[in-house]
Amino acid sequence: MAEEKIYPYAVARIRVLEKNLLSKQTLNQMAEEREIDSCLRTLTEYGYDSVPEGNAREFEKVLSAELSKTYAVIRELVPEEKFINIFLYKNDYQNLKVLLKEEVSGIDGAQYIVQGGTEPVEKLKQSILDRNYTDLPKVMGEAIEEALELYSKTQSGQMIDIALDRGTFRQMTQAAKESENDFVKGYTARVCDLTNLKSFIRMRHMNKDFGAFMNVFVEGGEISSSVFFNAYGTDNPIDQFKGTRYGQIFEVGEEKGFTEFEKTCDNFLMDYVKSAKYMALTLEPLIAYLYAKESEIKTVRIILTSKLNQIDSEIIKERVREAYV
Repeated sequence: MAEEKIYPYAVARIRVLEKNLLSKQTLNQMAEEREIDSCLRTLTEYGYDSVPEGNAREFEKVLSAELSKTYAVIRELVPEEKFINIFLYKNDYQNLKVLLKEEVSGIDGAQYIVQGGTEPVEKLKQSILDRNYTDLPKVMGEAIEEALELYSKTQSGQMIDIALDRGTFRQMTQAAKESENDFVKGYTARVCDLTNLKSFIRMRHMNKDFGAFMNVFVEGGEISSSVFFNAYGTDNPIDQFKGTRYGQIFEVGEEKGFTEFEKTCDNFLMDYVKSAKYMALTLEPLIAYLYAKESEIKTVRIILTSKLNQIDSEIIKERVREAYV
């Protein structure tokens, strides 16, 4: 897309929608509520669909509906732009995981299918059944073939996940490059880097070797595999990341545990997209709003799930992510 394109109406509409995003204060207030029904009422006040009384456990339908509304708004505002696909590919590949595992195991996985991908589920299902991927994006077809080949060699469902995760990030990175938008490319590179940092810390804590890490390493980030290789071979890996923008984040992962590390990663991405607040008329505010809404829904899900499991409010507040507003 050309950088000189401007979208005055779309940005103006997004600025209005931003006013209905949940603030950090509101999220913390939800975390402090004694009853989950109070949290759900707050969501309704901010435009979410209501949950029928006595059916609090059905909140996931409300969150899914809210996300679908967000995707629809962005598509309506800029129907010719495809940057939204970067956020949707994860849904396609989740569905591919379900469909492939369903085929090899014979177990119905319908409950794990998600909506909001770039490709209809029935189309994915038929492509797998026919072993014909010509109607799918090239990267997606290659990822399916890789997943099936790895499974035939290992009989491991985990290898299906690994192959399709790599496909997800390859497709995201390709779409970001095609967008010719530096903000989009910067966002995608950060997502890839943070994914690799999470894998690195998880693998080391599991005492897995570097080969196991490279199985899950994804391309598209700014930190090369050689940096991770050098970090793997030292007792003080943080030194390898001090020269990157992720030095402090990695330190959190090493010292405070994985839950806090994941929260720090989410907050890091939020800080990045917040820069769009100072951009006018271009696509950046739409991209940032989409991420902000996904992050909001993720945080709400954490709060509501914690409430159902009767987790202490102070612990829930520790898990609340930074908000866009």
